[in-house]
Amino acid sequence: MPEHPLLTSNSITLRQFDYFVRAVQLGSLSAAARQFGITPSAMSQQIDALEASLGRNLFDPRSRRSRLTTFGTEFFNQASNVVESARQAIAMGSTFGDGVMTVGTTPTIAHKLLPPLIYRMRHERHIDNIEVKAFTDLRELHATLQAGTLDLAVGPLEQSSSPVVHRFGEEELVVVCHPSQHNNYDGTWQQLANAPWIRCGANSDLTDTISREAAQAGARIRFTIHAPDVTTALSMVEHGVGVALVPKMALHGSARLLSIIRLTRPIRRALTVHARDKSPHVEKFLEVITNSELVRKFEAAGLLAIQHPDHEAAQQSTPVPTGPIRI
Repeated sequence: MPEHPLLTSNSITLRQFDYFVRAVQLGSLSAAARQFGITPSAMSQQIDALEASLGRNLFDPRSRRSRLTTFGTEFFNQASNVVESARQAIAMGSTFGDGVMTVGTTPTIAHKLLPPLIYRMRHERHIDNIEVKAFTDLRELHATLQAGTLDLAVGPLEQSSSPVVHRFGEEELVVVCHPSQHNNYDGTWQQLANAPWIRCGANSDLTDTISREAAQAGARIRFTIHAPDVTTALSMVEHGVGVALVPKMALHGSARLLSIIRLTRPIRRALTVHARDKSPHVEKFLEVITNSELVRKFEAAGLLAIQHPDHEAAQQSTPVPTGPIRI
């Protein structure tokens, strides 16, 4: 296959590829220029230089760069792959090193779900260098994964462009209060709207869920206390400060004096594993988390909810186990 001299003085640059790809993706050269922090004329000059080096038009000259030529369409497909490969290669500088596997997740999953998974990763898959990073903001977790600083992300991530996505179960979200306050609430959002609510985290997805569920019922929630995380929120609830929405798995093994308010419509959301590529570390993690025996133990311990339509009502009435998981 002939080799093109890409390193000559008039060579095509990766920056030109990036400018062209982003302009096509956004559908606007001006929008792409703003994203890169340059002027539209500077970006136009770079795309002119790219077309000159290729010896072909990428955009139809009559469309004022709003419509690709046939060649431009094919070139965009190839250039997109080049830009993505370059980003992955650059991201290796943050993730590569001595076989470290970096896992991003929520504080609750890091505390309750990951320990038995990591135990099996070490003893069955021989991965001894594992770093766990906890995020109270799912948007930050997603952005960190996309930036390439995580091998994988575990949690209730609904939207993702990651090429590797695996759903392994569901988590139930429950409203908790002090036992002395339990009879004050019937599980409807209209009544819960009168409660003093504790917000978990500054940009928590739990806060968004509360507001959304209440709005659907025509109610409005009043947050009186801001807690940095679920653990702190549970401590506040235990002292009768207010009520909070938390993952049910956060109550596993807890000796806290808490009571669950049964909602008229239970809240469940999918738990997924997201990865930018299927590296050996990711493959081993997926092998562990899809192990049917371990999944059944998670379900029996109340850490995961697995969809069983015929037994859904029975699952909703099952108490939260407090014993340790035997692995």
